[in-house]
Parts: sequence; structure tokens; C-alpha cells
Amino acid sequence: MSLRILTFAFAVLSTLHYANAEISYDLLLRTSRGDGIDSTLATNAGEKLTAEIVIRETVTGTNTSLLGAANLNAYNLSLQSIGGDGLFESLTLNGDGGFDAGSTPTSLTFASFGPGFGQPGRSSIDRGNGIYEASLGTVTLQAPTAGETRFVVSDGTAVDGDFTTFQTVGFGLESAATNSGGGFIGRALTLSTQVTAIPEPSSVLALSLVCSAGLLRSRRRRK
Repeated sequence: MSLRILTFAFAVLSTLHYANAEISYDLLLRTSRGDGIDSTLATNAGEKLTAEIVIRETVTGTNTSLLGAANLNAYNLSLQSIGGDGLFESLTLNGDGGFDAGSTPTSLTFASFGPGFGQPGRSSIDRGNGIYEASLGTVTLQAPTAGETRFVVSDGTAVDGDFTTFQTVGFGLESAATNSGGGFIGRALTLSTQVTAIPEPSSVLALSLVCSAGLLRSRRRRK
């Protein structure tokens, strides 16, 4: 009886372990003030921040890192600004290990033919604890004059295969993540500018007259 219970418990634990094993990817903007993982930074009006565009792979359970096993040989991403008058400029591809395959002011497209052509692809860095990261490009973000602007980096298209490595033949990192139980997520960074209202000259004059009248009454009472 106890052997059956132990066997059943082992089977359940093995199933749970498998269910928790997954590969996930985040596309994010990294600034000197932190990573943009659906987060908000307080900024001054029109302030400019340089951001690095990063793909982060997080591997849990028994899965093997795809970025750790082989370099990226292609990727395609887009960037957009939503809300306010904030904007981005100088979107620049990190072309180390390959070449620009058709980037635009709002998108980055990278490709490489392989080490035999002197193009080893984009390498990644092992951050430990199952996390690998690769730098994809840089961009300058400009905060809005007031309110909030959200900057969203995302997969270039809705088609699988925008992100591939030399070993993911016939499929992309998008479907690899989904099939493992994980996800491929484009993250946002919001720049928020709070403006302090400055009283109009007429308001300042009215306030000074009120204060002067109050001071005059106070002096009369003392006399």
C-alpha cells in the first residue's frame, strides 16, 4: 500500500515539475534608471533617455536555453509610442555578427549567414538562474511635455519566425516559447511628466492685494 502511495506521489511530482518547465521571452527597453517591464519612470518635460533594446530568455525546469545553445541568426522587432507627445528617435540596430536586413525608423531587422561568411550572429550573455540576454539595438526616448507616453517594443509581425537561432530550423523562438508553456512578450516603458501649475500674473497680483489688506487690518487692530 505504501509503495503504491509513493509511486503515485512521485508521478504527481514529476508531472508538476514538467508542467512548470517553460521558456519565456521578454522584449524590453533598458535604461540607466532600470528595465522597462511594464513599468513607469518619472521624467522632466522633454527629457531624453538612451535605452538599450534587449531580448531576455528565462528558462525553468528541465528545458534547455535556446539562446545559450546558439546565436540569433535573425530578428525583426518594432517600436511604437502611445499617448502624449513623447517620441523616440535614432533607433539603431546592433549589427554585431550580422547585417541590417531592412530596418526602418520604427523597426529593426537583423540577419546573418553564419560563421562561414564571417557572420556568427548575435550572441547572448548568461545572467545566471536560467536567464540569457542579447542586445538588439538602441534608441533615444523623449519624455512628453506633460502626461504620459508609453513606449512598446514588440515582435515585428504576428508570424512565427521573426526571432530564430542557427539551431531553430523551421520554427521561431515565438512558437518554441508557446509550445513549452511560456510566452513571447513585448514589454512597455512609460515616461511620465508631471507639470507644476504656475499661477498667472493676474492671480499673483490678486493674492498680493489680499495679503496686503490682511496685513493692514492687523496693524490697525494693534493700534
